[in-house]
Amino acid sequence: MPTIIRDLPYFDQPTRVQVRGRSFSVKRDQIVVWIGITEKGIQDLDPRTPCFPAILDIGCNYNLLINEQHLTSWAGIQPGYLRQLVRMRVAGEPVSHLAANAWLYPNVPGKRDELASLPPFLLELLPGIAVYPAKEGQPLYPRLPLLGLRAFRRAGLQIAIDCRRSSVTIRTPRRFWPFV
Repeated sequence: MPTIIRDLPYFDQPTRVQVRGRSFSVKRDQIVVWIGITEKGIQDLDPRTPCFPAILDIGCNYNLLINEQHLTSWAGIQPGYLRQLVRMRVAGEPVSHLAANAWLYPNVPGKRDELASLPPFLLELLPGIAVYPAKEGQPLYPRLPLLGLRAFRRAGLQIAIDCRRSSVTIRTPRRFWPFV
């Protein structure tokens, strides 16, 4: 079965992750994966598409919950560029659901923040991504984007969390994908 993420470590103490020259905190036991975002319909990822960290959150009820500030500064996408689908409330705030997909970047086995030189895997997100509004002078919510379990369902991916070794492996049953 092809593997996308192999032996991705997570840690029992707080760590930090670097994004665009800035350091961001990661809480203990949070699983960090690296993703990119494109508009719906893109089947071949432009190699210049920026990638950034997201927390793999199997309790998140959305495909991807991202702050508007992360979308613009990390993904390089203005919310108005993506087609708006619906508006809903998250934690009492109106949130836009936008038509977009995510790409999951393979890691170097055993490394969290080192990416393999293999192509990322397309996660087709139906209906799209939830974009939380940026509020000037207030902390970002969520602190880091949250990639929910729904994002993996359509692709039929298998997520194995090895709590003894504090590592995660994500596999796809698709035989045509180039990873072994």
